[in-house]
Amino acid sequence: MEIIVATVLFAVVVSSLLSVFNYVLRINRRSEALRQASQGMRDFVEYLVKEIRNGQIDYGYADPGGITTSFLPAPCSGIVPLGYAAQDNKLGFLDTDNNEVCLYYAKADKSYIGNAKFSSAQGGVGLVLAKGTLPLQVLNPPNFKVEQLMFLVRPLKDPYSPGNSKLQPFVSMVINFKVLLPTGEQVPIYYQTSVSTSKYDVPNSTQCSDNIDNDSDSKIDAADPQCHTDGNASNPATYDPTDSNESS
Repeated sequence: MEIIVATVLFAVVVSSLLSVFNYVLRINRRSEALRQASQGMRDFVEYLVKEIRNGQIDYGYADPGGITTSFLPAPCSGIVPLGYAAQDNKLGFLDTDNNEVCLYYAKADKSYIGNAKFSSAQGGVGLVLAKGTLPLQVLNPPNFKVEQLMFLVRPLKDPYSPGNSKLQPFVSMVINFKVLLPTGEQVPIYYQTSVSTSKYDVPNSTQCSDNIDNDSDSKIDAADPQCHTDGNASNPATYDPTDSNESS
């Protein structure tokens, strides 16, 4: 009888220890899966940050602005000449090799989700990179679904063009991932960051292109004779938007 009792107690203890071991093992596997998912997200976002910081946000104009020279792939070609929306789901930039690149929120078939759509409920699943004639590239890993994506580009229009804001271009990225872990669990990962280009050469605003009547003569910029090299406001060929003094 005592042997039976001891055997039963031993079986209970061993079963409990195995249950605890399996529970700890599952916790460790989940923690490792979360760590790998977080690292994958950081690698993914750091790639974007590096390309934007070392390149240049693309408005589709040649420096110092005003001349359309864009070869931005669709759908970023729509940025020219209207600029970015206050909240956008596409971003054009020049990469470190001076190639025009378009990042956009895409459907499962890599097609553009459409304007003013920022969530998976509207059909978005991933972030796609378009560059020239190269094949479209899905940037997020296969087990990452982009639940929400938003680019906040400032200024909205080309700062090199006369009359536009001279703010140094930067973009804030808001991304919400849903990650499928090896355990079968789906977990959300949120990420938000802002990045400015390392190119700080936006020209200061000049009086002849700031949309202000600086000398109070009721004539602004191209309508002011002082902004023309020949003093003739009726001659568009002599208008100098880089002149810094309307009253000279």
